[in-house]
Amino acid sequence: MTPETVLNVFIDANILLLVACLVWTAVLAIFPLIGLRGTFRTQLFLLNGSIGTIILCPIFVYLFSGWTSQHSLNISDLVVSNYLNGNFHMDAVRLELALGFREEIVREITSLKSLTAQILVGTFAAISAALFFRLLCQGRRLLAQLNDSYLLKHIGNVYILVSDEVSIPYSTRGLTRRYIVIPEETLTRQLDLKIAITHELQHFRQKDIEWEFFLEALKPLFFWNPVYYIWCAQVRRLREYACDQTIVNRSSYGIRAYCEFLLRASRSQAKSNLSRRTRLPSVALVDMCDSEKSKRSLLRKRILMMTNEHGNKGSKLVSALASISVFGIVFTTSVLMQNPKDWSHDRLMLSTIINLERMNTINRVSR
Repeated sequence: MTPETVLNVFIDANILLLVACLVWTAVLAIFPLIGLRGTFRTQLFLLNGSIGTIILCPIFVYLFSGWTSQHSLNISDLVVSNYLNGNFHMDAVRLELALGFREEIVREITSLKSLTAQILVGTFAAISAALFFRLLCQGRRLLAQLNDSYLLKHIGNVYILVSDEVSIPYSTRGLTRRYIVIPEETLTRQLDLKIAITHELQHFRQKDIEWEFFLEALKPLFFWNPVYYIWCAQVRRLREYACDQTIVNRSSYGIRAYCEFLLRASRSQAKSNLSRRTRLPSVALVDMCDSEKSKRSLLRKRILMMTNEHGNKGSKLVSALASISVFGIVFTTSVLMQNPKDWSHDRLMLSTIINLERMNTINRVSR
C-alpha cells in the first residue's frame, strides 16, 4: 500500500465521519416527529451503527471497486459528464484544476518536498505519537488501580472490586474479565451499592465499554477533527440516557432513589481529594473527565430525562429503516469519493477541449 493510498483512505474516513454525523443528526431530528423522542437505546444503537458503517464501507467499496470503475460511479466522472452535457458552465482549465486539487494536495504531502508538508506531517506524527503514548500510560494506570483493589464478589466473568482510590463507581474490562470498581464509602449504603452494580452491569449489556475502547483508540488519528469530539460527546451522553432509562423502567427502587444516588455520587466526586481517574478504558457512573460545569449540565439533563420521559420502547422497524438509511447514504458517499481508475471517455473529451482551448490561445497570441 503506497503512502498516497494511505492518505486517501485517511481523508475519506474523515469525510465519511462528517457525512455519518450529519445523517445521524437528521434522523435524530425526525424521531420526535414520529413519537420516538425518548427511545435512547434505539438512538444509541443507531449512533454506534453509524460508526461501524464508517469502518465497513471501505471494505464494501473495495469489493465493488471493479463494478464502480466500469460505470464511472465517482464524483469526478459525474461532474465531467454534467459539464459536457451543458448542465453548468465553467472554464475547462479551472474545472480540471478543481478536479485534480485533492490529488495535487495528496502528492504534495506524500512527497515531503516542501517545508509546509514536512511541518504538517511532522506535527501530526508527533501529536499522534504523544496521544498513543498517553493511551498506554492511562491503560497502565488503570491496570495498577485494578490490582490495588480487593475483590468483593464475582459473578461469572464479572468481578466486583472495592477501591479506596476512587470516588465514583466505574466499569471496565480486560480480555476475558469484566470489572466493576466501587468506592469504599459506597459499602456503607446497601441501596447505593445495589444501584451502582446494576448501573454498571447495564453498561456491559449495552457494550459501552467496547465502544469506549474503540473511540479512544481513534483519538490519535482523528484528534484534529472537531466532528470526532462531537461524536464522542453524543455517544457518551446517549449511553447514560439509555442506561438510566432501562434501569428506572426495570428496577423496584424508583426514580427518586436513583436520582438521589446520582447526586450523592457527584457530590462525593466533587469533594474528593483523590487524583482524577482516567476515563480510558472505562465508563463511570458520572463523567469525570469534562469540566465541572459540563458534568453538572449532563447530570441535570439525565435527571430531567428520567423524570420527564416515559420510556418509549421504540420500534424495531423504525430502527432497521433508520440504520439502512444511514448505511445507504454513507456507502453511496464512500463510492462517489473514489478516484477514477482509468481515463474515461468523458475525461478524454475534457482533456481534448482543454488542449483545443490552449492551441486557440497560442494561435491568437502568435498573430
